[in-house]
Amino acid sequence: MFQKLKTTFDKFIFNPNYLFFFCLVVNLLPSFGLVFTEPFDILGKILLIIFPLGLYLMLFTLSKNTGLIQLLLIPLLVLHAFQLVLFYLFGEEVIAVDMFLNVVTTNPSEAGELLSSIWPAIVFVVLVYLPTIIFASIGYKRKIYLKKCFRIRAFFSGLIMLVITYILSFYAQNKNTQNFIYTQDLYPVNVIYNLDFAINKWNRSNHYEETSKNFTFNANRDSTAHKREIYAIVVGETSRADNWSLYGYKRQTNPLLSKQSGLVHFRDALTQSNTTHKSVSIILSDASAQNYDIIYHQKSVVEAFREVGFKTLFLSNQAPNHTFTEYFAKDADYYVNLRAVDEEGIRTRNSLDEELLKKVRHYIDSVPGNLFFVIHTYGSHFNYSERYPHAFSVFKPDNVTEITYKDRDKMVNAYDNSILYTDYILSSLADIFEQSGACSAFYYSADHGEDIMDDKRMRFLHASPNPTYYQLRIPMLLWFSDQYKNTFHVKYENALTNKDKPVSTNAAFHTVLDMANIKTTYLNKDLSLVDREFKIAKRMYLNDHDKPVFFYNANLKKEDKIMIEKNHIYH
Repeated sequence: MFQKLKTTFDKFIFNPNYLFFFCLVVNLLPSFGLVFTEPFDILGKILLIIFPLGLYLMLFTLSKNTGLIQLLLIPLLVLHAFQLVLFYLFGEEVIAVDMFLNVVTTNPSEAGELLSSIWPAIVFVVLVYLPTIIFASIGYKRKIYLKKCFRIRAFFSGLIMLVITYILSFYAQNKNTQNFIYTQDLYPVNVIYNLDFAINKWNRSNHYEETSKNFTFNANRDSTAHKREIYAIVVGETSRADNWSLYGYKRQTNPLLSKQSGLVHFRDALTQSNTTHKSVSIILSDASAQNYDIIYHQKSVVEAFREVGFKTLFLSNQAPNHTFTEYFAKDADYYVNLRAVDEEGIRTRNSLDEELLKKVRHYIDSVPGNLFFVIHTYGSHFNYSERYPHAFSVFKPDNVTEITYKDRDKMVNAYDNSILYTDYILSSLADIFEQSGACSAFYYSADHGEDIMDDKRMRFLHASPNPTYYQLRIPMLLWFSDQYKNTFHVKYENALTNKDKPVSTNAAFHTVLDMANIKTTYLNKDLSLVDREFKIAKRMYLNDHDKPVFFYNANLKKEDKIMIEKNHIYH
């Protein structure tokens, strides 16, 4: 039997036409998947196959040695594999700009947690593309050549297909954008375009220290508490409002915050990005979906507080990742990272967020004067069950081992436990600030939410090319000490007045400056949650190519809009 299989294999691998068509089909796999996921009309879906087929026919006939061409196209196979894994995770869309950036900003520990949970997709792409490389290597080494007449016919067939594609593209339609654009709609051109976009963004951000070095807010203060003041921005991670009991969730996940004096939570809050590196930079700066490009030239809220004499402290439980968040952190007087990588630069230590509280206490006791903290938590980042101590394992079973629908109850239990732990962290922080006797207050919001296989789409995680309701809706709250409420009672009353208004994460920068009575031309009181001038505005989302779009039109699906209506989200 072994000999029979070997004979069949030899006939296949040593036949140049068979090898040619095998490589053709393997490269077309992502295109077949996109036919079922992309929001195109019938003509557009036909083009999804005709275009890459024509392209690959031409590429694979540039040499008589098909194996050589396939080996040269190994980088394209890597993109194909990435695309197929993306289908497994999100069920739609091509590899986005932010997905490429996530690859270089995610440390190996985080990547390992995710990859170990999506092993079926990893196994599938290995079983598909590893044999492809092996077959191509054999074909190259054994000089398995196509006949000249076959190559000529295939080349001109491909050329005709590309011409047809160009003509028909004027009549095809993307149901979301109405237009059909090569660089955005045709795989693999769109992925290569996104990769180039990501590389340019990465290069621009790497020059941030140079392009922002002369920036100043020219900040000053027109009012003080005449005693010590402490303020903070607390950035949550992957926390969605729908699993907070403060927002009506059936489980009691906020037992402490619900009793916390001085707490104001905003019922209708949305993030402006479903990716950490963009969302956090918006929270900490004057940048927003509408003007995100200023991020490359302006400094963060840390600089504004420094200019008015506050000691600034950036406490992080996130691994360094060469994003704007890390650049902002380095501007602080004190920068502490609890999740630094090991000496090999590979693994990170899994620190619980309560370690941040110990650092807060230490600096309040040891650093005199007014203080401003940025506290970047790890919150509810997957794997959820590793984000809280055993004492917070209330909802059981919560031992998440893999991402499958049959284990969804475990995932939700673990996720709810992480929210319960966040409740403890925020309530404890409020207690620490209150006990300090200082005039104090803090802002909290998550960077984005999370999908946990909530509907028939089986979406999971966040940072998908297209957002969902669960990724957009986040918890957002302000906390004020008794001293603050007594000293600046008007601002506290304004927060109560604004709590039911629709808000977004671009309010953070302006709210915290206004909260601390910091004046600068960059302060927009229309965006301050503690100001009576706060205005309801159309809420925007920063799309994959850094363009602002109305969140309701950010390719949300029927399931998302049902939840928006159900929870009375303003649009």
